[in-house]
Amino acid sequence: MAFKSTYDWTQRQDFLRAAGYNLRLNKPHERAFHPRANVMDAVGPNGQRVLLKAISPSVHPHEIVIGRLLSAPPHSKNSRNHSISFLKVLDDPYDADTQLIVMPLCIPFDEPSFDTVGEVLDFIKQIFEGIHYMHENYIAHRDCNFTNVVQEPTVFPDGNFHPAAPWMDSAHEHWARPVTRTECWPRYCIIDFGLSRQYDPSHGPPLEGIIVGGDKSPPEHRTESLVCNPFPTDIYFLGNIVRGLVRPSWLPGGVSQAPPHRPLSFLLPLIDQMMQKDPGLRPTIGEVIAQFTALRERLTKAHLRLPARPLSWRHSLKHRLRQAKRAWSGVLPLPLYPPHPPPPPLSDEMRPFFTQIPDRQTPCHSP
Repeated sequence: MAFKSTYDWTQRQDFLRAAGYNLRLNKPHERAFHPRANVMDAVGPNGQRVLLKAISPSVHPHEIVIGRLLSAPPHSKNSRNHSISFLKVLDDPYDADTQLIVMPLCIPFDEPSFDTVGEVLDFIKQIFEGIHYMHENYIAHRDCNFTNVVQEPTVFPDGNFHPAAPWMDSAHEHWARPVTRTECWPRYCIIDFGLSRQYDPSHGPPLEGIIVGGDKSPPEHRTESLVCNPFPTDIYFLGNIVRGLVRPSWLPGGVSQAPPHRPLSFLLPLIDQMMQKDPGLRPTIGEVIAQFTALRERLTKAHLRLPARPLSWRHSLKHRLRQAKRAWSGVLPLPLYPPHPPPPPLSDEMRPFFTQIPDRQTPCHSP
Protein backbone atom coordinates (compact mmCIF):
# COMPACT_ATOMS: atom_id res chain seq x y z
CA MET A 1 0.00 0.00 0.00
CA ALA A 2 1.40 3.38 -1.00
CA PHE A 3 1.39 6.66 0.86
CA LYS A 4 -1.57 8.93 0.17
CA SER A 5 -1.62 10.28 -3.39
CA THR A 6 -1.90 13.93 -2.34
CA TYR A 7 0.04 15.83 0.27
CA ASP A 8 -0.31 19.53 1.02
CA TRP A 9 3.22 20.87 1.33
CA THR A 10 1.93 24.44 1.34
CA GLN A 11 0.11 23.76 4.61
CA ARG A 12 3.41 22.67 6.21
CA GLN A 13 5.48 25.54 4.82
CA ASP A 14 5.54 27.67 8.00
CA PHE A 15 6.25 24.64 10.19
CA LEU A 16 9.15 23.58 7.99
CA ARG A 17 10.55 27.10 7.80
CA ALA A 18 10.58 27.23 11.60
CA ALA A 19 12.47 23.92 11.58
CA GLY A 20 15.07 25.42 9.23
CA TYR A 21 13.83 24.15 5.86
CA ASN A 22 12.67 26.49 3.11
CA LEU A 23 10.57 24.71 0.50
CA ARG A 24 10.87 25.21 -3.23
CA LEU A 25 7.22 24.69 -4.01
CA ASN A 26 6.25 23.89 -7.56
CA LYS A 27 5.55 27.13 -9.38
CA PRO A 28 2.67 27.39 -11.86
CA HIS A 29 4.97 28.21 -14.79
CA GLU A 30 7.29 25.26 -14.16
CA ARG A 31 6.84 22.08 -16.11
CA ALA A 32 9.06 20.05 -13.80
CA PHE A 33 7.73 18.65 -10.57
CA HIS A 34 8.45 15.65 -8.38
CA PRO A 35 6.60 12.60 -9.69
CA ARG A 36 5.41 11.62 -6.22
CA ALA A 37 3.27 13.95 -4.14
CA ASN A 38 4.97 12.93 -0.88
CA VAL A 39 8.38 14.26 -2.00
CA MET A 40 9.57 17.88 -2.06
CA ASP A 41 12.96 19.59 -2.10
CA ALA A 42 14.08 22.40 0.17
CA VAL A 43 17.08 24.37 1.34
CA GLY A 44 18.10 23.48 4.86
CA PRO A 45 20.44 24.96 7.46
CA ASN A 46 23.77 26.22 6.09
CA GLY A 47 22.29 26.26 2.60
CA GLN A 48 22.31 22.47 2.19
CA ARG A 49 19.89 21.25 -0.48
CA VAL A 50 17.72 18.48 0.90
CA LEU A 51 14.83 16.26 -0.07
CA LEU A 52 11.83 15.80 2.20
CA LYS A 53 9.80 12.62 2.08
CA ALA A 54 6.48 12.18 3.89
CA ILE A 55 5.77 8.63 5.02
CA SER A 56 3.13 6.82 7.05
CA PRO A 57 4.68 4.76 9.89
CA SER A 58 1.55 2.62 10.02
CA VAL A 59 2.02 1.66 6.36
CA HIS A 60 5.85 1.38 6.39
CA PRO A 61 6.82 0.83 10.05
CA HIS A 62 10.41 -0.25 9.27
CA GLU A 63 11.54 2.60 7.00
CA ILE A 64 12.55 5.08 9.68
CA VAL A 65 13.90 2.38 12.01
CA ILE A 66 16.24 0.99 9.36
CA GLY A 67 17.14 4.42 7.95
CA ARG A 68 18.08 5.73 11.40
CA LEU A 69 20.07 2.59 12.16
CA LEU A 70 22.17 2.92 9.01
CA SER A 71 22.54 6.70 9.47
CA ALA A 72 24.02 6.44 12.97
CA PRO A 73 27.52 5.41 14.12
CA PRO A 74 29.16 3.01 13.60
CA HIS A 75 27.33 2.43 10.29
CA SER A 76 27.50 6.09 9.21
CA LYS A 77 31.31 5.99 9.48
CA ASN A 78 31.73 2.91 7.28
CA SER A 79 32.65 3.78 3.69
CA ARG A 80 31.00 0.58 2.42
CA ASN A 81 27.63 1.80 3.67
CA HIS A 82 25.88 3.38 0.68
CA SER A 83 22.50 3.84 2.33
CA ILE A 84 21.13 7.36 2.06
CA SER A 85 21.65 9.39 5.24
CA PHE A 86 18.65 10.43 7.31
CA LEU A 87 19.60 13.95 8.42
CA LYS A 88 16.49 14.40 10.54
CA VAL A 89 13.00 12.98 11.06
CA LEU A 90 10.18 15.44 11.80
CA ASP A 91 6.71 14.73 13.13
CA ASP A 92 4.00 16.16 10.91
CA PRO A 93 2.02 18.70 13.00
CA TYR A 94 -1.19 18.07 11.02
CA ASP A 95 -1.23 14.28 10.80
CA ALA A 96 -0.26 11.96 13.64
CA ASP A 97 0.37 9.14 11.14
CA THR A 98 2.88 11.08 9.04
CA GLN A 99 6.57 11.73 9.55
CA LEU A 100 8.93 13.71 7.33
CA ILE A 101 12.34 12.26 6.50
CA VAL A 102 15.05 14.81 5.63
CA MET A 103 17.76 13.49 3.29
CA PRO A 104 20.52 15.02 1.14
CA LEU A 105 19.27 16.00 -2.30
CA CYS A 106 20.43 13.44 -4.86
CA ILE A 107 19.73 12.84 -8.55
CA PRO A 108 19.02 9.69 -10.62
CA PHE A 109 22.06 7.43 -10.95
CA ASP A 110 21.93 7.50 -14.76
CA GLU A 111 21.64 11.27 -15.26
CA PRO A 112 23.61 12.25 -17.28
CA SER A 113 24.35 9.12 -19.31
CA PHE A 114 27.48 7.17 -18.42
CA ASP A 115 30.45 8.10 -20.59
CA THR A 116 32.80 5.13 -20.24
CA VAL A 117 32.92 1.49 -19.24
CA GLY A 118 34.96 2.56 -16.20
CA GLU A 119 32.16 4.86 -15.04
CA VAL A 120 29.64 2.02 -15.31
CA LEU A 121 31.90 -0.33 -13.35
CA ASP A 122 32.39 2.22 -10.59
CA PHE A 123 28.62 2.50 -10.27
CA ILE A 124 28.19 -1.27 -10.16
CA LYS A 125 30.95 -1.63 -7.58
CA GLN A 126 29.29 0.89 -5.28
CA ILE A 127 25.78 -0.56 -5.43
CA PHE A 128 27.09 -4.10 -4.94
CA GLU A 129 29.10 -2.81 -1.98
CA GLY A 130 26.04 -1.05 -0.54
CA ILE A 131 23.79 -4.11 -0.72
CA HIS A 132 26.61 -6.25 0.67
CA TYR A 133 26.79 -3.93 3.68
CA MET A 134 23.04 -4.25 4.23
CA HIS A 135 23.13 -8.03 3.91
CA GLU A 136 26.14 -8.17 6.20
CA ASN A 137 23.89 -6.57 8.82
CA TYR A 138 21.07 -9.01 7.98
CA ILE A 139 19.00 -6.32 6.23
CA ALA A 140 17.24 -7.13 2.96
CA HIS A 141 16.30 -4.09 0.90
CA ARG A 142 13.47 -5.89 -0.98
CA ASP A 143 12.99 -3.11 -3.55
CA CYS A 144 16.45 -2.22 -4.88
CA ASN A 145 15.29 -1.46 -8.39
CA PHE A 146 16.65 1.21 -10.73
CA THR A 147 14.55 4.03 -9.18
CA ASN A 148 15.95 3.38 -5.71
CA VAL A 149 19.59 4.03 -6.54
CA VAL A 150 20.73 7.66 -6.79
CA GLN A 151 23.94 9.67 -6.92
CA GLU A 152 25.21 12.69 -5.10
CA PRO A 153 25.03 15.61 -7.58
CA THR A 154 28.77 16.18 -7.96
CA VAL A 155 28.37 16.00 -11.76
CA PHE A 156 27.04 19.55 -11.37
CA PRO A 157 30.02 21.26 -9.69
CA ASP A 158 28.33 24.65 -9.96
CA GLY A 159 25.13 23.31 -8.36
CA ASN A 160 23.09 24.72 -11.22
CA PHE A 161 20.52 21.98 -11.80
CA HIS A 162 16.81 21.67 -11.22
CA PRO A 163 15.98 19.37 -8.26
CA ALA A 164 13.08 17.69 -10.05
CA ALA A 165 14.60 17.73 -13.56
CA PRO A 166 18.40 17.65 -13.21
CA TRP A 167 18.98 17.82 -16.97
CA MET A 168 17.73 21.44 -16.74
CA ASP A 169 19.28 24.40 -14.94
CA SER A 170 17.87 25.56 -11.60
CA ALA A 171 15.57 28.07 -13.32
CA HIS A 172 14.25 25.33 -15.62
CA GLU A 173 15.01 27.49 -18.64
CA HIS A 174 18.19 26.03 -20.18
CA TRP A 175 19.97 22.68 -20.35
CA ALA A 176 22.17 21.96 -17.35
CA ARG A 177 25.89 21.54 -17.94
CA PRO A 178 27.15 18.46 -16.10
CA VAL A 179 30.70 17.16 -16.18
CA THR A 180 31.45 13.50 -16.79
CA ARG A 181 31.74 11.16 -13.83
CA THR A 182 35.44 10.67 -14.55
CA GLU A 183 35.91 14.31 -13.56
CA CYS A 184 34.24 13.95 -10.17
CA TRP A 185 33.61 10.23 -9.36
CA PRO A 186 30.23 10.60 -7.61
CA ARG A 187 29.09 8.57 -4.66
CA TYR A 188 26.00 6.43 -5.24
CA CYS A 189 23.36 5.86 -2.57
CA ILE A 190 20.59 3.34 -1.99
CA ILE A 191 17.25 4.85 -0.97
CA ASP A 192 13.71 3.88 0.06
CA PHE A 193 13.63 1.41 2.95
CA GLY A 194 9.83 1.15 2.98
CA LEU A 195 9.93 -2.59 2.26
CA SER A 196 13.29 -3.30 3.94
CA ARG A 197 13.56 -5.66 6.88
CA GLN A 198 16.25 -6.69 9.34
CA TYR A 199 16.29 -10.32 10.44
CA ASP A 200 17.67 -12.38 13.28
CA PRO A 201 19.87 -15.14 11.79
CA SER A 202 19.29 -17.29 14.87
CA HIS A 203 15.75 -17.80 13.57
CA GLY A 204 17.03 -19.40 10.38
CA PRO A 205 16.45 -18.28 6.78
CA PRO A 206 13.80 -15.56 6.56
CA LEU A 207 10.49 -16.21 4.87
CA GLU A 208 8.57 -13.11 3.85
CA GLY A 209 5.25 -12.53 2.18
CA ILE A 210 5.75 -11.28 -1.38
CA ILE A 211 5.22 -7.55 -1.88
CA VAL A 212 5.72 -6.38 -5.45
CA GLY A 213 7.86 -3.24 -5.70
CA GLY A 214 9.22 -1.27 -8.63
CA ASP A 215 10.75 -4.27 -10.42
CA LYS A 216 7.93 -6.72 -11.03
CA SER A 217 9.93 -9.33 -12.94
CA PRO A 218 11.49 -11.70 -10.31
CA PRO A 219 10.32 -15.26 -11.06
CA GLU A 220 9.51 -15.88 -7.38
CA HIS A 221 7.04 -12.98 -7.53
CA ARG A 222 5.17 -14.63 -10.39
CA THR A 223 4.52 -18.10 -8.96
CA GLU A 224 1.76 -19.60 -6.87
CA SER A 225 3.95 -19.30 -3.79
CA LEU A 226 3.08 -16.37 -1.55
CA VAL A 227 6.42 -16.26 0.27
CA CYS A 228 10.13 -16.08 -0.50
CA ASN A 229 13.55 -15.48 1.04
CA PRO A 230 14.16 -11.78 0.25
CA PHE A 231 17.96 -11.98 0.06
CA PRO A 232 18.15 -13.88 -3.28
CA THR A 233 15.51 -11.49 -4.64
CA ASP A 234 17.83 -8.56 -3.86
CA ILE A 235 20.45 -10.32 -6.00
CA TYR A 236 17.97 -10.60 -8.86
CA PHE A 237 17.10 -6.90 -8.59
CA LEU A 238 20.77 -5.93 -8.79
CA GLY A 239 21.27 -8.21 -11.78
CA ASN A 240 18.38 -6.51 -13.55
CA ILE A 241 19.87 -3.06 -12.93
CA VAL A 242 23.18 -4.18 -14.44
CA ARG A 243 21.40 -5.84 -17.35
CA GLY A 244 19.76 -2.50 -18.10
CA LEU A 245 23.22 -0.99 -18.55
CA VAL A 246 24.50 -3.85 -20.72
CA ARG A 247 21.34 -3.84 -22.86
CA PRO A 248 20.67 -0.09 -23.22
CA SER A 249 17.09 -0.32 -24.53
CA TRP A 250 15.99 -2.21 -21.43
CA LEU A 251 12.65 -1.06 -20.01
CA PRO A 252 12.14 -0.62 -16.24
CA GLY A 253 10.81 -3.77 -14.59
CA GLY A 254 10.87 -5.69 -17.87
CA VAL A 255 13.06 -7.99 -19.88
CA SER A 256 15.14 -6.57 -22.70
CA GLN A 257 15.61 -8.38 -25.98
CA ALA A 258 18.09 -5.77 -27.23
CA PRO A 259 21.58 -6.95 -28.16
CA PRO A 260 24.19 -6.29 -25.47
CA HIS A 261 26.57 -3.36 -25.77
CA ARG A 262 29.77 -5.20 -26.69
CA PRO A 263 32.21 -3.40 -24.33
CA LEU A 264 30.00 -4.45 -21.39
CA SER A 265 29.05 -7.92 -22.61
CA PHE A 266 31.67 -9.54 -20.35
CA LEU A 267 29.15 -8.98 -17.52
CA LEU A 268 26.49 -11.23 -19.06
CA PRO A 269 27.57 -14.51 -17.39
CA LEU A 270 27.47 -12.83 -13.98
CA ILE A 271 24.06 -11.31 -14.75
CA ASP A 272 22.74 -14.72 -15.78
CA GLN A 273 23.87 -16.19 -12.46
CA MET A 274 22.28 -13.37 -10.48
CA MET A 275 18.97 -13.71 -12.33
CA GLN A 276 18.55 -17.48 -12.27
CA LYS A 277 14.96 -18.64 -12.08
CA ASP A 278 15.60 -20.69 -8.94
CA PRO A 279 16.40 -18.17 -6.15
CA GLY A 280 18.34 -20.82 -4.22
CA LEU A 281 20.86 -21.12 -7.05
CA ARG A 282 21.74 -17.42 -7.15
CA PRO A 283 25.08 -16.37 -5.65
CA THR A 284 25.26 -14.44 -2.42
CA ILE A 285 26.24 -10.78 -2.66
CA GLY A 286 29.74 -11.66 -1.40
CA GLU A 287 30.14 -14.17 -4.23
CA VAL A 288 28.81 -11.62 -6.71
CA ILE A 289 31.40 -9.07 -5.60
CA ALA A 290 34.24 -11.61 -5.83
CA GLN A 291 33.28 -12.52 -9.41
CA PHE A 292 32.73 -8.90 -10.41
CA THR A 293 36.09 -7.82 -8.97
CA ALA A 294 37.87 -10.60 -10.88
CA LEU A 295 36.19 -9.49 -14.13
CA ARG A 296 37.01 -5.83 -13.54
CA GLU A 297 40.66 -6.44 -12.73
CA ARG A 298 41.22 -8.23 -16.05
CA LEU A 299 40.28 -5.17 -18.08
CA THR A 300 42.87 -2.90 -19.64
CA LYS A 301 42.79 0.87 -19.31
CA ALA A 302 41.89 1.05 -22.98
CA HIS A 303 38.83 -1.12 -22.39
CA LEU A 304 37.79 0.99 -19.39
CA ARG A 305 37.85 4.07 -21.64
CA LEU A 306 35.47 2.56 -24.21
CA PRO A 307 32.01 4.18 -24.53
CA ALA A 308 29.38 3.03 -22.06
CA ARG A 309 26.64 2.91 -24.70
CA PRO A 310 26.29 2.86 -28.48
CA LEU A 311 27.17 6.23 -30.02
CA SER A 312 26.54 7.95 -33.31
CA TRP A 313 29.54 8.54 -35.58
CA ARG A 314 29.83 12.18 -34.48
CA HIS A 315 29.59 11.40 -30.76
CA SER A 316 31.94 8.46 -31.17
CA LEU A 317 34.61 10.74 -32.61
CA LYS A 318 34.20 13.21 -29.74
CA HIS A 319 34.42 10.34 -27.27
CA ARG A 320 37.68 9.02 -28.78
CA LEU A 321 39.25 12.47 -28.72
CA ARG A 322 38.20 13.00 -25.12
CA GLN A 323 39.62 9.66 -24.02
CA ALA A 324 42.86 10.20 -25.92
CA LYS A 325 43.31 13.51 -24.11
CA ARG A 326 42.65 11.86 -20.76
CA ALA A 327 45.08 9.04 -21.46
CA TRP A 328 47.77 11.54 -22.48
CA SER A 329 47.08 13.60 -19.32
CA GLY A 330 47.26 10.53 -17.06
CA VAL A 331 43.59 10.70 -15.97
CA LEU A 332 42.69 7.29 -14.57
CA PRO A 333 39.64 5.50 -16.03
CA LEU A 334 38.69 4.24 -12.56
CA PRO A 335 39.08 5.89 -9.17
CA LEU A 336 41.76 4.65 -6.80
CA TYR A 337 39.87 2.44 -4.38
CA PRO A 338 41.06 2.18 -0.77
CA PRO A 339 42.07 -1.37 0.04
CA HIS A 340 39.39 -3.41 1.78
CA PRO A 341 40.08 -6.88 3.11
CA PRO A 342 37.81 -9.37 1.36
CA PRO A 343 34.83 -10.43 3.47
CA PRO A 344 35.23 -13.83 5.11
CA PRO A 345 33.49 -16.63 3.22
CA LEU A 346 30.10 -17.67 4.52
CA SER A 347 30.14 -20.64 6.82
CA ASP A 348 28.15 -23.73 5.91
CA GLU A 349 25.75 -22.74 8.68
CA MET A 350 25.17 -19.16 7.42
CA ARG A 351 24.92 -19.72 3.66
CA PRO A 352 21.35 -21.12 3.81
CA PHE A 353 20.23 -17.96 5.62
CA PHE A 354 20.99 -15.90 2.49
CA THR A 355 19.98 -18.44 -0.15
CA GLN A 356 17.41 -20.99 0.94
CA ILE A 357 13.62 -20.92 1.32
CA PRO A 358 12.53 -22.56 4.57
CA ASP A 359 9.98 -25.36 4.43
CA ARG A 360 7.18 -23.25 5.90
CA GLN A 361 3.91 -21.99 4.54
CA THR A 362 3.55 -18.78 6.54
CA PRO A 363 5.94 -15.83 6.56
CA CYS A 364 8.19 -15.26 9.52
CA HIS A 365 8.20 -11.96 11.33
CA SER A 366 11.01 -9.41 11.29
CA PRO A 367 12.45 -8.33 14.64
